[in-house]
Order: sequence, then structure tokens, then C-alpha cells
Amino acid sequence: MGCYRAASNWLEPVMGMPMEEITIDDLQECMDDCPNGKRTKQNIKALVGLLYKYAIPRKLADINLGTYLHVSGDAGGKTPLPEGTVEKLEAAVGTIPGAEVVLCQCYLGFRPSELLELDCTDYDRTERAFVGGAKTDAGRDRTVTISPKIQPIIDRLTADRIGGPVFRDNNGRRLTLKAYRAQFYQILEALGVDNPRVTVGAVTRYTYTPHSCRHVFATLVKRVEAPDKDKLELIGHTDIKMLQHYQGVSLEDLRRITDAM
Repeated sequence: MGCYRAASNWLEPVMGMPMEEITIDDLQECMDDCPNGKRTKQNIKALVGLLYKYAIPRKLADINLGTYLHVSGDAGGKTPLPEGTVEKLEAAVGTIPGAEVVLCQCYLGFRPSELLELDCTDYDRTERAFVGGAKTDAGRDRTVTISPKIQPIIDRLTADRIGGPVFRDNNGRRLTLKAYRAQFYQILEALGVDNPRVTVGAVTRYTYTPHSCRHVFATLVKRVEAPDKDKLELIGHTDIKMLQHYQGVSLEDLRRITDAM
């Protein structure tokens, strides 16, 4: 039970979603984002299988998606967007609906669910930084400074607002993960980015998913000369958790990275 409880922490992004709305992409991204070893991922897969074993006879789901999870984490969620896609997104802002949201995720590095949960109250206008994130101690309530590449977008989305979701749909409501995912695939198609599908059994996955934007962010961060502890602070990983605990991270250090992107 302890193993299952630990595994359930990595399923936090899909908690609260109706099972019929959860896709293999949602689950695989949870799996891919886990930095732990193979045993933890096997526990995640086992837990997902048990959830569907409960759900299917109760007509809450049709198939056991746990069967199609890749424990190795080599599926599409680990694939960053192709070179040149970020530049295409920048050019598409204002002409292709939703392009600015995808661009913001590439430069903020939040997981899809974390990005959509951002509220105007999470934005520090003085410091030009968001405080958000979840899933792990290192990822939860982490500070992410804003890259100049998206500062005008964030300024516009939060202007004269004291609360409410930063990223909204056409009706002014919080953009849902399901709607964002559908929009993401439409945007890549409009940009002319080839997004092959991979079929495993009864499940078909796209090569590039919204989680790919997080890997774009990691790639951009990697290209900047800066201390690893500052980079890990932005990304929200725990590889040097004790070092982070004893060494403070200043906003100036974080901003130097995002300014250089």
C-alpha cells in the first residue's frame, strides 16, 4: 500500500478527471515525468491497472489503459518539439488561436496541468515571476521567472486582473486539459509540424504532446550557462534536493537564465 500511495502522487495531474475523459497521453505523461527508477514506474502501471479493473465492470471506462503504458518512458511524452517549432509559434501568436499558450508553456516549463492551474494571484508583477507547480516537494510552489520572449503575452493576459485563471477559453473560463490538448494538436497541424501517431494495441498516441513543451524548456535551460541548482529550481526536479535546501536561490539567479533563453 505504501508503494501504491507513492505511485499515486505521480497521477496527481489526472486526479478529479472522469475516467472516460482520461487518455493514454495523460497517463503516459504522468509516467514519463517520474524521475524515479523502473520499480516506481512499474508501481504506477500496476496502480493504473487496478483502477481500471475497478472502473470497467462499473461502466466507468471501456478499456484498461494501464496495459499500454510504457514503463521505460520512451514514448512520445519524452520527445521535445522539433527544432524550429518555437520560432514558428512565436510567428503564429495573434494569427493561430492558442499559439501563445503553447509558446508560454515552452518558456515556463510547467507541466500541462500546472500551466492551466496558474492564477493571476500566482503572478508577482513586481518580480515578473510565477509561483506554481505541484506533484513533488521540489516542483510544488516553485518560482519561475518570465522570459522576455513571453513577457508581453503574460502582461496582456494578466492586465488589470486581480484573480482568475491566466489561460482561458473563448468563454473566459479556465482552459481545461482536454481542450488544451485538442488545441495543441490543431496548432501543430496549422504550423505544418508533422506529428506522427504510434499505435500500440488498441491505443494510438501522438509523438508530440503538450508535455513535449516541458522538454523544450529543459533544452532551452540546458543551453544557458548557469549553476545546476538554479536550473533545477526552475524545472522543479529533486536530483540535488539537499543542495537546494542548504543553498538559497535568488530571483536574480533565476532571471539570468530566463533572460538568456
